[in-house]
Amino acid sequence: MTEKDFYDRKEELGLLQERYADISSGNMLVLYGRRRVGKTELVKQFLKTVKNHFYFYVEVTQKQGILDSLSKAVNEQLKENRTFNDFYEFLDYIGDISEKEPFVLVIDEFQRFLDIAPEHITNLQNAWDSKLKNKKLLVLLLGSSIGMIQKIMNSKAGALYGRAQKIKISPFKYSDFRLMFKELNEEEKILTYSVFGGTPDYLDKFKKAHGDIYNRIFELILKKGAVLLEEPKNILEYENVRVHAKYNSILQATSSGKETLNEIEDFTKISASTMPAYISRLDELLDLLGRKDPVLGKEKLGRYCVKDNFFKFWYKFVFPNQNPLNLGNTKFVLDMIKQDLNGYAGRIFEDIVKELLVLYNNKEIKGLKLNFENIGSWWDRNSNEIDILAYNLKEKTFIMGEVKWTNRQLDIDVVEELERKSKYLNYRGSYKFLFVSKSGFTEKALKKMQDIGAVYLDLKDIEKLFDKA
Repeated sequence: MTEKDFYDRKEELGLLQERYADISSGNMLVLYGRRRVGKTELVKQFLKTVKNHFYFYVEVTQKQGILDSLSKAVNEQLKENRTFNDFYEFLDYIGDISEKEPFVLVIDEFQRFLDIAPEHITNLQNAWDSKLKNKKLLVLLLGSSIGMIQKIMNSKAGALYGRAQKIKISPFKYSDFRLMFKELNEEEKILTYSVFGGTPDYLDKFKKAHGDIYNRIFELILKKGAVLLEEPKNILEYENVRVHAKYNSILQATSSGKETLNEIEDFTKISASTMPAYISRLDELLDLLGRKDPVLGKEKLGRYCVKDNFFKFWYKFVFPNQNPLNLGNTKFVLDMIKQDLNGYAGRIFEDIVKELLVLYNNKEIKGLKLNFENIGSWWDRNSNEIDILAYNLKEKTFIMGEVKWTNRQLDIDVVEELERKSKYLNYRGSYKFLFVSKSGFTEKALKKMQDIGAVYLDLKDIEKLFDKA
């Protein structure tokens, strides 16, 4: 495991340390998530705090190759000359050395056993049931193929069903992401997060690149041979996804703003009868697509969106422009990105503001008391939309927000428009208004907001609030 800078993951690291400290009997955890999300780095940091441990990375090899590698790794890490003829023999050995002192066993890319030697998974089940679960042993199984991990863990016929707790390792949220980029101003941080998302490996590559965000986009994503040019395709191939064209088409549709089921069907030409299966796989097995319903609205108005910012960016700007990129005309694509990046980042900025409000729930922002039970966006069939709606039905309090990521100051018309849209909510109670603008506010807007007791935030306020949180 090579050395890399390590950021955050305090919650996940704390959980592992807590399980290890309380290791009176066997405990098995499955840490899973997409490639590059930082599972190995997390475990590496954890192992620094552990006296007795063994780490094994499952290579794509033959069955005998795994056993040979196990024998070699035990010799190197545990300083014992052992030759294992089968996997159960190795597990029996681990059971013996975890008899008296706590021990951590890590198997990285565990899901590869499913293709190479599925009996190893059965061996682990048998060894766990007969011996290991009674030892002072913490078993960590790491998996990068979400689909295969689900197959191993979720099926009642699966060997490890009910024996291990699953812990999903997700990309960084914006508040975590900010820790990596203290050298950037808030606008630069938001644009970087909008393009590269929260996957630690992508962010590490961005951090080591040079120039402004557009130069780094060119170096890392657009130019011939760029390290992230083929990344989304590689992820789909890693998950053994068939019929790539249809998944690509759905992801392109949602990334370009086609968010309702009808819009996606019209764009992709995929039939309504087969569409749910593709969407389900993109959601449950690939963790790439999600559905959002309008809060306090009708579920039939649900919209689909790409969860990961990097995938959203790639399918909006890179995937549709394969021809100019293959011809070496990266300038054409980069000019398009420069022109459209602010518009693209707007929806992501809304999510960042929602994340900030969640951080401050049960606290105050500029005198606005936050105590909501749910937060999201609201829309209806008549194209009326509210960027942020947070509510507490018991206390009958509602917070409505408008978020603008443009180079123009927010003007009075936006304030009056949100007042108008608030009347479409058929709930009695106390209504408070929140306005967030990248570029600040006009004098007319400031006076109007003061008159109605609204709270307003610019980028400097956003920066201070995140720093404080």
